[in-house]
Amino acid sequence: MKNKIFLTILLTTPLAVLLISTFSFNSGIGPTSTKNNGIFFDEHFDINNLNLFTQAGDLVFKDGKWIFGTYYSDELDLEKALYLMRQLNIALNRDIYKLKRVLFIQPTSKVEKVLSSYPRTEIVTDPEASFYKQLNNFGGENFFKDQKIFIIDPHGRAVMFFPASMDPRLILKDLKVLI
Repeated sequence: MKNKIFLTILLTTPLAVLLISTFSFNSGIGPTSTKNNGIFFDEHFDINNLNLFTQAGDLVFKDGKWIFGTYYSDELDLEKALYLMRQLNIALNRDIYKLKRVLFIQPTSKVEKVLSSYPRTEIVTDPEASFYKQLNNFGGENFFKDQKIFIIDPHGRAVMFFPASMDPRLILKDLKVLI
């Protein structure tokens, strides 16, 4: 008799867990916050149709790499952001080639002097400031108050951003999960 009760409990436990979790998911009960250190955009947005271009031509997402980028706003903060991006890219070890560092600029920006210390950083030009406007819309009105580093997935969707002043270990933790 004891074996039958034990066997019944043993067999119904997974079913009970499945039912309870399904009920709580469908009723909206769940965690109120995430464990991410970065800030997700309220809604991801596609940058494929924003007429961005590199020195080689239009910006395309055929290489399957994530973009780790920043937008030029202030030269002093830009230097800090580029340094942080380079150090985090190195810290990724074997995943270093899954990510490319990109600096987004407007056509009037002069960044050659700053980029001389960061050779593997690709420059992407935003001629109509359309990407700048998208970041401002989705990141909030104070988005460019300080330098941000953002993540774009291999399909061209801006997903998450980090303040450049954030602890690099926290950013690295999110990067390892994402890529």
